[in-house]
Amino acid sequence: MEIGIKIKRLREQHKLSQPELAHKLGIAQTTLSNIESGQTQKIDFVLMDKICREFDVDFSYFTEGKQINKVKKNEGSVGVIGYNQGTINLFPEDLIEQIKRLVEDSKNKELRIKELEALLKKK
Repeated sequence: MEIGIKIKRLREQHKLSQPELAHKLGIAQTTLSNIESGQTQKIDFVLMDKICREFDVDFSYFTEGKQINKVKKNEGSVGVIGYNQGTINLFPEDLIEQIKRLVEDSKNKELRIKELEALLKKK
């Protein structure tokens, strides 16, 4: 399943309109619409991190899952139609792990910032 479709499903599950989610993410509604519809294929990591935080999901939510390819005729054999089912990852495995570490590191830093802000308020 494409990332845009997963984002749209999360948005709908959380009962958010496109303009509401776009505002929360700091992007234009048209940008979000293009992402959800698949017109925008590339999404930067900063935006993906914001999306993960907004919906409290790990980055792996967007990279894992089953994908079914469109049915195509096997040109070698007349009339044979094949299906390909399985996980399709468009990213090298080490890149996915690096992204996961970056997202986790970012979450840890955000928690530390909140702790420090709380300490400052006490003083």
